[in-house]
Amino acid sequence: MSEYDFTTPGPIRMFAEIGRGRIALDATETATTHVSVRGDKADEIEVTQEDDMISIVSPRRSGFSREPEVDVVVTLPVDSELAIRTGSADIAVDGPVGATRVKTGSGDIRIELLGGPSDLESGSGDVQVGTASAQLRIKSGSGDIRLDHTDDATSVSTGSGDTMVGEAFGALAVKSGSGDLEIRESHSDVAFATGSGDVQLARAHRGRVDIRGASGDVLIGVVEGIPVWTDVFTVTGDISSDLVGAGEPAEGADYVELRAKTVSGDISLRQR
Repeated sequence: MSEYDFTTPGPIRMFAEIGRGRIALDATETATTHVSVRGDKADEIEVTQEDDMISIVSPRRSGFSREPEVDVVVTLPVDSELAIRTGSADIAVDGPVGATRVKTGSGDIRIELLGGPSDLESGSGDVQVGTASAQLRIKSGSGDIRLDHTDDATSVSTGSGDTMVGEAFGALAVKSGSGDLEIRESHSDVAFATGSGDVQLARAHRGRVDIRGASGDVLIGVVEGIPVWTDVFTVTGDISSDLVGAGEPAEGADYVELRAKTVSGDISLRQR
């Protein structure tokens, strides 16, 4: 095991690049960044500091040599900026961090609190974010996406993974080949484009909701008392609605503008 301590009185910029293993970060109130590296070849991982930049880099392998599997554990100041790249290593981040860029081939990504514009990408791993208070972009080939709370514009692109969003206060755009989308509460615009995935939006409070699919089913709930304008169409599916008219919205009041189009999926609109 190799351990390092660096004096860091404020937020840092951290760059990490490893092949296999795990990266675990804990952002906390501290003036020291502590790095611990475990694994058979832990001593080969280069850990350096230059001003406010901490770098953790695995040496590049040539030919068919296999990347060593290492565990990297870091304690760093809150609101630090992250840039992480891995082959198959999982990434876990606890505590509040700033702008973050993560790219992994097949590793899972879990981040508790994102405070800056961020870009997360995984080839086949799952992506989970607790709270994102700034713009966020997520891309995954086949992994599932979970977002508990978003405050700003968020875009998600996934091939076959499912997407679950707890509460979205910023505009949300999701593109999926075959994955499903579930949203518990939306307070802004929602756009969902899919080939065969289902969409379920439990409670829409305001904004435009635009759903376009081929064979997936659509279930949209609108908060009771909110005026709603609808334009829904399906070629061979069924349409059902128990929405109650609330009249024209008063100037400056909340309302929902709902468009949903499918080829063979059913469309259901519900008062919630």
